[in-house]
Amino acid sequence: MGWRHGGRYLPQKSDISSVAFWYQTEPHAKFPKLPSWQELEVN
Repeated sequence: MGWRHGGRYLPQKSDISSVAFWYQTEPHAKFPKLPSWQELEVN
């Protein structure tokens, strides 16, 4: 399931799961700004 702008429910037809592991040494460069939820919405 998913949510869209305005709190509207958008049923999903996908069955997806994932996992990610991140190993990082210090020091590192500054992380870029994450996109807002509006930029991530798929129409």
